[in-house]
Formats: sequence, structure tokens, C-alpha cells
Amino acid sequence: MMMQPLSAEILLAVWEAHWRQPPLHQGLALLAAASPDERPEALLALPIGAFNASLLTLYADCFGATFTAVTTCTGCGELIEATLDVASLCASHNDPPPWLEVVDDAGAVRFRSPTLGDLLAAGEATSLNAAEQTILARCLETSTRSLSPATLAAVTDAMEHADPLAVIELDGACPHCQRPWSAALDVATFVWRQVHQWAQRTLQEIHLLARAYGWREDEILRLSAGRRQAYLQMIYG
Repeated sequence: MMMQPLSAEILLAVWEAHWRQPPLHQGLALLAAASPDERPEALLALPIGAFNASLLTLYADCFGATFTAVTTCTGCGELIEATLDVASLCASHNDPPPWLEVVDDAGAVRFRSPTLGDLLAAGEATSLNAAEQTILARCLETSTRSLSPATLAAVTDAMEHADPLAVIELDGACPHCQRPWSAALDVATFVWRQVHQWAQRTLQEIHLLARAYGWREDEILRLSAGRRQAYLQMIYG
């Protein structure tokens, strides 16, 4: 999927239109803005790993090639910070094959990897179990009622192995107590949080510059970030 850099005007417009929506919808809105030539159906058909990789690439374009993830150690309660490189994190991404297969006593079971559209549909479920069943029902060629728990577990494992960026697990050792830690990275939530924080800062900058110089919002947004900061420094003295 080809993406183009998002201008400050477009990024602020996406934030304004979607800041009340759930994270997956927000991530979809960001990718739609960055790839205006893509049909909506094509975005909904993205495997989850491709969705995550695209959002991380968009983050790198907007905010830089690295980011810091923060979690809490379950052993000592101290905050743990891990600095991650987007390119390294996305290096394991490969689109899964169109169809996957596991074999049980009844024969071959065909299925595909979950897509963004599947996750959005599962988001309408009222429980985690119902969400899992929604995804399986959409991805399997056969009914889940005809499959054993062991076969369903094999299907889930095969889905995860075929699309390694669909679930991103971060891990390491706590620098304070050396206890091992692991945490899942919710890419859509993380990227939108950065967009939200950027939007709040940018609106504050617009307010200060408009009040000081009488410029319109569109004029201020067309300034590079460096020039905006230079003008703000002059305001602050």
C-alpha cells in the first residue's frame, strides 16, 4: 500500500473528525487520509499485521523513527521505558498467504488470516468469547461447531504464526529488579495517542501565534514545525 506524508492541516482535520471514535476506526481514518487512492474495501481487507505495520510507518513519517513504550513492572511497581525502532519492529512483517490450512482427524481445515474488517466486526461483540467466535466464523471455510477445541487452537496458532505483526509482544528485564516483563503493544491506540497529544500541542501553538501575530490557522499550519517553534521562542522571550 502506497502512503503519502500527512500535512499538519490534514492530520489536524483527521483528529478533529475522529477523536471520539474507537482506536481501530481512528487507525483506519489515518490510513485512509494517507492513502487517498485506496478503496475503503482494500483497507478493510488489510491483514492485521499490515494494518499495524502501516500505522507504525505513518507514525515514523509524522513523529520520528523511534518511540518509547512505557509499562509497569509487576514485581516492583516501577515504570519501565523501552525505546523501539519502527523499522526494526516492522522487519518481521510479511503478508500471510491468502489461505492457510491445518489437518485434523476429519481432514483439512481451510481458513484465512484475520483482517481489519474482521476486527471491526468483532468489536461489535458483547464479550471476548463472542468476539473470538465472530473472527473465526468470518475466517473459516467451515462452521466452528464442527471443529474440536484442539483444532480451533491449532487454527489460532497458525493465524498468529502466519501474521507475526498481528500481535506485537514487547519484553525485557526490569532495570530496577531484573524481573522479566512482557506487554502487548496496541498499535492503533498508541499511534492515536501520539496524534492526540500532537493535536493538543498544535492547537496551543496556533492560539499563541494567532494572538501574537494575527495570523490565520491555515497560515500557521503551513509553517514548518521549526519555524513555528522559532516564533514561539520569540513570544516567550
